[in-house]
Amino acid sequence: MMNWGGGYGMMGGGWGLWGSIFWLVLLVDLVLLGVWLWKQINKK
Repeated sequence: MMNWGGGYGMMGGGWGLWGSIFWLVLLVDLVLLGVWLWKQINKK
């Protein structure tokens, strides 16, 4: 029962697969947002 990352404790036991998918989507979303913001800043 290792909660790697620290913040995964909230997910509980049965969240293995869905938790991974959720965090993966969240990570991709944040990366896309960062790229979009970087492009907006560089446009000016």
